[in-house]
Amino acid sequence: MEELTEKLSVIKESIDAIRKTGKLSHWRMVYADTLYTRAQEYVAVDRYPEAKLVAQKLDRWIQAHKPALETNKGDARPPMIFWNADLLNNIVKRIRSTLDAKKMLVPSTERDSINRRLNVVDGWIQKGEFLVAHDELLALRSALIARLRRSYRARIVASSAYSGGYVQPAGSTVGLYNSLHTLEETFHIVGEHDPIWIEDFLEIYNDLFRIVDRLVPQDKK
Repeated sequence: MEELTEKLSVIKESIDAIRKTGKLSHWRMVYADTLYTRAQEYVAVDRYPEAKLVAQKLDRWIQAHKPALETNKGDARPPMIFWNADLLNNIVKRIRSTLDAKKMLVPSTERDSINRRLNVVDGWIQKGEFLVAHDELLALRSALIARLRRSYRARIVASSAYSGGYVQPAGSTVGLYNSLHTLEETFHIVGEHDPIWIEDFLEIYNDLFRIVDRLVPQDKK
């Protein structure tokens, strides 16, 4: 886990170094930044296999753009660190406070994962590893915000679904969850892990119907 986090820190430094050369377009850099953010989010929720795959993609991207980096080695400077223990501890405190206040919107397993990562960050702050601690806190905060947004959206969809507001296109193929009994059994299995995931499931289910409706040829509707 720590090895992967350190690897992502090295990757981030390489991406920033390539950015400083000014030889790549904005959109090429956006691709690398997006992959890096995704890798951080995977690590934040303990999805290490996915994070490793994204890190490998970033390694290949960096290798492909090394010429731009090597021509500017003379401009390489050590990263400037603007954070100290007090600032980072305040961020940790705010994340924990938000997690506690919104715990009904975050599945228990995800809360446990975030708390474990915050404990690791506490250790890094004590050791003075401010840069890696700050990067991890950014990933955790982004993951928490994404979860809360997803939960709020899912609640809206769930309220509509509970009141019979499913969107099922006419003439669409009958799927696995179109049977009410099967759907209720699925809810039971999902709800055993965390009730919030039922709302996530309903949001996905409703979105799938909309996608099917768009994909079905007009002459078959």
